Amino acid sequence: MVRYIIPYIFLYLFYLPFRILPYRACLVYGRFLVCLLYPLAKKHRKIAYENISYAFPEYSDEKKKELVWKSFLHIGDLLAGTLFAPRLSRKWMDKYLVYDAESLAIEQKTIQDGVGVVLISGHFGTWEILVQFMGIRMKGGGIYKKVRNPYVDRLIHKLRSKNGIKLVSTEESSQVTKMLKQGYWVGFGSDQNAGKVGIFVDFFNRKASTYQGPALMAYLTGAKMLLYSVLCGEKGKVMVRVKDLGFVDKSAFSDREAAIRHYTEVWTKALEEEVKLYPEQYFWVHRRWRTKPGDFPGQT
Repeated sequence: MVRYIIPYIFLYLFYLPFRILPYRACLVYGRFLVCLLYPLAKKHRKIAYENISYAFPEYSDEKKKELVWKSFLHIGDLLAGTLFAPRLSRKWMDKYLVYDAESLAIEQKTIQDGVGVVLISGHFGTWEILVQFMGIRMKGGGIYKKVRNPYVDRLIHKLRSKNGIKLVSTEESSQVTKMLKQGYWVGFGSDQNAGKVGIFVDFFNRKASTYQGPALMAYLTGAKMLLYSVLCGEKGKVMVRVKDLGFVDKSAFSDREAAIRHYTEVWTKALEEEVKLYPEQYFWVHRRWRTKPGDFPGQT
């Protein structure tokens, strides 16, 4: 078990300052750490530059490099938000969460309606803060993938569920259907490369293998689909933007596959439009387009 304990100790020591420092200091510290690592991150800077070049071909070389730098600075904010997030409270939310009037109205009405919600987000903004306030503001649930190291897995589970969100592992994903029917808001961060299990939809000028989970769960349960963007603002503020994607209209499609493809395209396009507004806050270093058409025979 020593091979598990040593990495756990290192991870905990890395996390410790974010457990102690005030929120605004955590943001400064997160950016400081990223600035230290930036010169060493040549591989990931290259990935970000290539992804940005596809997404914004009209940008000059100088503007692309500037966006790479800004996106790395944002990773510092993301790191700080992720590790500070378990300390969120209603007092913190009253001070730092900022809703526009339309987004707040959508959220409040959906809570009043008491329906299950497929809450769709992406690797955009400061998404772990979303995980935490879901447990405070609404009847929140989420799916997580277990980590092989049992000590690290327990720590991550404890931190993520600190504010009341109900977590189920990917091995228990059948529970998601029950939760949605019981009125839970279940979060889906589904913009990672889906490999051979995904379907191809357009995302920033390229076909991207995309998970069908959000649209499928909405189809099976009658849950409402909402797209959340939780973004870093000035002076530590966190801006919350909500887009109402509605319910699956089964009668408009010939079969389930057609419906799921359509709504997968809908939420993917909605996410793309949000990223265009705040491109420096997207996680350009992940290989979103790694799987290409033709890599797996039969994939559509």
